[in-house]
Amino acid sequence: MVVMAVSSLVFSAMSLLVPFTRSINTSIVTAVRFATGIVVIGGLGLMRVIELKPVNKLWLLGRGVFGAASVYLMYFAMVKLGLGMGTILSYTYPVFAALLAPLIIREKLHPDVFVAVAISFVGIWLVVNPIGANAGGASGAAPVYELLALLGGVLSAVAVVAIRKLQATDSPSMIYLAQCVFGMVVIGYPTATSSFTFALPLWLVLAGIGILATVAQLLMTRAYRDVPATEGSLLAFLVPVVNSVLGIVVFGERMQPLTVAGALVVLAACAYVALRERIMGLFG
Repeated sequence: MVVMAVSSLVFSAMSLLVPFTRSINTSIVTAVRFATGIVVIGGLGLMRVIELKPVNKLWLLGRGVFGAASVYLMYFAMVKLGLGMGTILSYTYPVFAALLAPLIIREKLHPDVFVAVAISFVGIWLVVNPIGANAGGASGAAPVYELLALLGGVLSAVAVVAIRKLQATDSPSMIYLAQCVFGMVVIGYPTATSSFTFALPLWLVLAGIGILATVAQLLMTRAYRDVPATEGSLLAFLVPVVNSVLGIVVFGERMQPLTVAGALVVLAACAYVALRERIMGLFG
C-alpha cells in the first residue's frame, strides 16, 4: 500500500516538471520517457533480473500504440490546459474503459457501472464548462485542447483494456516495455524532425521526467504484487488530486467553482468504477 502511494507521488513529481517543457515539442518529452524505460527495463532484462518474453504480440502492439498516444496527449494537455486540468481530463480513462471493455474483451457492463459512467459525463461537462462566463473552457484554453485531453483518456482506456487481456499471458515488465518500444515508433518521426537546440536546464528537466516516470512505473509494478488491483486503482487517483493542488500552489492555476465540482464528480465516479467489487462486497 505504501509503495503504491509512493508511486503515485513520484508520478506527480514527474508531472510537476512537464509544464516547464512548453517551449519544446511534446513528442521529445514523450520520447525521453520511453527511451528511459527501454534502457532501464531492457537493461534489467539483459542482466536476467526480470524475464522479458513476449507472448501475446498483437495485444502488446495495441497496448503499446494506444498507450503511447495517450501519454503524448496527457503531456500535451498538461502544457496547454495546466497541470491540474490536464491531469483530471486525462484520468477519465476508468469510465471509458468500463464502456469499452464489453466491446473489446466481452466484459459485462453492470447497470450501476453504466450509471457511474453517465454521472462522470456530467462531471466532465462541468469541468469543460462550455456555457456561461467561462465559455471558452474551464482552463481558458481553446476547447479543442480539452477534447484532445479527453481523447487521451479514451486511448488510455483502450490501453488499460489491453493490459487486462495481457495480464493472463505477459509479465508487467514486458507490458510496459511494449509501450516504450512501440511508443518510440509512433512518435519517432515528429521527434526526429523536432528542434533539439534548447538549453541545458531543459535537458535536465527532460532527464528528470524520464527517470521519475520509469521509477514510478517500476514502483507501481512492484506494488501490484502485494496490493489488490482495486486498492491500487484508488491510490492511483492521488495523482490528479495532488497535481491539482500543485497546479494551484506552484503555477497559480485557478479553477471555477463549477470546475471543482465537476472534477470531484469525475474522480468519485472513476473511483467507484475502479473499486466497484470491493464496494459491492461490503454491502452484499
